[in-house]
Amino acid sequence: MKPCFGYIRVSTVRQGDGASLEAQRDAITGFASQNGLTIIKWFEEQETASKTGRPVLDKMLGELRRGAADGLVIHKTDRFSRNYTDWARIDDIAKLGVKIYVAAESLDFDSVSGRFVADINMALAAHYSRNLSAEVKKGIYGRINQGICPFRAPIGYLDNGGGALKTLDPIKAPLVRQAFDLYCTGEYSITSLSEEMARHGLTGLAGRPVVRRNIETMLRNPFYIGKMLVCGRLYDGAHEPLISAAQFQRVKQIKAQRAQKKTTKHQRTYRGLLTCADCGKTLTGEVQKSHIYYRCHTKNCPSGSIREDRLEAQLVSRLARLQLSSEDQAELRDRLLAWLHASTSDDLARSIRLRIADAKSRQERLTDLLVDGAITQADFQLRKQNTEFELHCLEDELRQIEARQKSEADLDDLLELATNLHASFVCGTPCDRRLHLKSCLTELRVRQGKLRLLPKPWLKELRRLSKDPSSAPSAELLAELCAPRADPPVPVS
Repeated sequence: MKPCFGYIRVSTVRQGDGASLEAQRDAITGFASQNGLTIIKWFEEQETASKTGRPVLDKMLGELRRGAADGLVIHKTDRFSRNYTDWARIDDIAKLGVKIYVAAESLDFDSVSGRFVADINMALAAHYSRNLSAEVKKGIYGRINQGICPFRAPIGYLDNGGGALKTLDPIKAPLVRQAFDLYCTGEYSITSLSEEMARHGLTGLAGRPVVRRNIETMLRNPFYIGKMLVCGRLYDGAHEPLISAAQFQRVKQIKAQRAQKKTTKHQRTYRGLLTCADCGKTLTGEVQKSHIYYRCHTKNCPSGSIREDRLEAQLVSRLARLQLSSEDQAELRDRLLAWLHASTSDDLARSIRLRIADAKSRQERLTDLLVDGAITQADFQLRKQNTEFELHCLEDELRQIEARQKSEADLDDLLELATNLHASFVCGTPCDRRLHLKSCLTELRVRQGKLRLLPKPWLKELRRLSKDPSSAPSAELLAELCAPRADPPVPVS
């Protein structure tokens, strides 16, 4: 009885759970008993034969080279290989004197005609594999062109099987939107945002807590704005977007600014917010005698420093004087609503429509450049993708403007914030206080322990209107009310 190895294979684990492996084993065992062969060792594999690098196959061929068996029995040619590299390796084994048997095809590898038939079967198997791959890709791209994602849904969406659209996950979608909102504040790194979202209960696959890698992937995935990125190319998706294109672009800009890894030893509450009134440099926070001081480190600068508790006392006082009264809030709301209904953001919408027309014109010229041979196919695809993304952002911006023309929510947010400057600061956490100051102030200047606040234009304009009931709102305030913003000022809870 000649000692031989038996090799059986299926492409997937699902196939391995069925009868395919057992059927191959039974066929090889019957062939061996009829031909006086003994299977001394079985090699089972659940890998595709279209690609090289199968670990079980490599191990078996290594043992055959060392003379561990006199022969090898396989079920069929396509069970052994569907690529020419592995097929050449079986030829090398045969040249060493190892006898090759094919149970289901009864081929004689020692004869010229038998080997010729085996080579033909191998070529047919390779062709079948390539054709199957092409058909699968055709089906995938057919779904993609219809706006349907054929891949696993990202965090925040649900898989509905088959050719159905991904739908928003009622539990995770609000948390994903919150993650984008928090990152747009500029107060979170990827690591701190991962920890924050884990505390809020956001989970990844199989209910595992999100980690840094999940957040990093999520923030750069255009799926959340209704696009699908496949092999470096953007496709329009038919699923419901989770965030706006403007917000996605804002995240991209923040990530680009943080390309260099930075470490912050001390996270001071007012870091980066205070500037020296004399030299314009940013004040640096440091601890001395159990107190935090913000100092100007410019040599010979007379501004000196300011202690944090005294800084906060001045902030509380100045914000209380800056805020509007509740009577001003009610009066301004009625006046501004009347102006908004009479004079909406038509000019801004007209400007965006012109930019959309310009982008479409550039897109048409790109095709002409490609036809004339002025640019390569690779350049054409890159420019086309950038232009399509620009168009998507502009159209999304236009839709938001048109929606904001009919909404009173932004006006209420601004007035609520302007009326509660003092209370929102006093009741807020350190992170809330930073966001609050960045929402309503452009600068905080310090000179010899005294603080000067510079309110943002919208707040300055509201204060002017409250003092002059006969004046009309400026174009800047109307634009602030109507233009879409990635991080609109909202009252801090």
